[in-house]
Amino acid sequence: MFAAIEIPQFPLQAALRHEPELWDKSVALVDPALSTPRVCEFTGAARAASITLGLTPTQALARCRDVLIRHRSPAHERSATDALLQGAYGFSPHLENTAPGLTTLDLRGLSELKNAAPEILTRWATRLRDSLAVFQLRARIGIAPTPNLARHAARWGEGIHIVTDPVAFIASLPVAALEPSTDVTDILKKWGIPTVGELLALGQNAVMDRLGLEALALFAAASPTASRPLNIIRPAEEFAETFEFEDAVETLEPLLFLLRRFVDQLTPRLEIGGKVAGQLILRLGLESGDPLERRLRVPQPTRQPDVLFRMLHTHLETVRSDSAIVTVTLRIEPAEPEHKQFSLFEAALRDPQQFQDTIARLTALLGSDRVGTPVRENSHRPDAFRMVPPDFENAPRAATSRVGTIARPVALRRLRPAEKVDVTTAPGAAAPTPVALQCTVARGKLKIVLGPWRASGHWWEPGAWQRDEWDITTQSGQTLRLAHQPDGWTVEGMLD
Repeated sequence: MFAAIEIPQFPLQAALRHEPELWDKSVALVDPALSTPRVCEFTGAARAASITLGLTPTQALARCRDVLIRHRSPAHERSATDALLQGAYGFSPHLENTAPGLTTLDLRGLSELKNAAPEILTRWATRLRDSLAVFQLRARIGIAPTPNLARHAARWGEGIHIVTDPVAFIASLPVAALEPSTDVTDILKKWGIPTVGELLALGQNAVMDRLGLEALALFAAASPTASRPLNIIRPAEEFAETFEFEDAVETLEPLLFLLRRFVDQLTPRLEIGGKVAGQLILRLGLESGDPLERRLRVPQPTRQPDVLFRMLHTHLETVRSDSAIVTVTLRIEPAEPEHKQFSLFEAALRDPQQFQDTIARLTALLGSDRVGTPVRENSHRPDAFRMVPPDFENAPRAATSRVGTIARPVALRRLRPAEKVDVTTAPGAAAPTPVALQCTVARGKLKIVLGPWRASGHWWEPGAWQRDEWDITTQSGQTLRLAHQPDGWTVEGMLD
């Protein structure tokens, strides 16, 4: 058995996938690739408004001033084809991309269809059609013993059509199902031959004598038994959606509305392939012609639409562009689901996605140099560090203390920011040596003065630095660390 999935008005469905509310309105699809753009598809409401094929956009607007003009887009059709193939792949691994908007499945080997009863096939086809509806694809499905019959059943049937009597089904089809040439169509119309059954009744030889070799092709297309091998393919792991705005957008709301639809359609496609989102690639086409691309790494790969949309929303709140947006593309780079087994005393973040979302919001509020994990730089300068994004996967393990260690380091309690201090130095000394100080932390004469410890760096660059440090103890017993730099004296911290 074979199943054929046809998407009627495929170019129009591809163009309206992200605007399904327009199906109830008058919409005409124009092919801009033609030398003179003309209407190639239209909705039912447009048909009722006297819109026909071949009209120019101006003519269509003259017939119906409320008609909406949409342009045919190869990018939209590629996305719709990927969605169709990936959705069908979840029901049968043997599939063929027969034509734009037409996919043929080989149902051999499917355990649930082992008993090919019509009611079982109908339930299976209903689930297939419902799964494609998630991607905003309105499909017609035909199931028959041969690929050719399945294609006819999908095209000329009503929604879901199961062919149980191939001979009777072929005979009931209109002659147009065989796709004859225009000349042959006119001849058959003059003969009064409306159905395939009446054509077959004339006999192949008699028709061939009058119509020539094209009659052989017509009778071959009408064969209820002729079969062919499928050109089996595997859908590409391409998870992307794109949209071209008719009018450039300058606010965030329409962009977020569209991205939510993108995420809702891409995540089921990830689920069919057993994948999760590892990275989001957002590309905005600007009216100025310059693209704006952002890559967002998913902290913990997932296919939860709420989580992915929250990441996009948080990031877009910080994006500013120099011109309006005309196109938007969202691409998901798939990854394999992670399965971790933690050790007995190892803990994990309760919600890594929410944690990263909080980090992103703080970064947008405070700046990237103020949020993250501090990492020491390769320098002798005190407090020389930089902020990097938290990486719990590769974080170094905390060093365990050795049992029986006699000497333990003295704790230095840093003052941030360092406290300015008035220092009295010893007169006549070669280097400034503190003998007394006065600040909010301590005051009075010094009992113990150790130092100075001198350090400097980057003397060959504009950012050169130098400093002298002392560890001092006051008469009252406070132990402090003093620092002297070109801009004055400061108390860096207190030693316990």
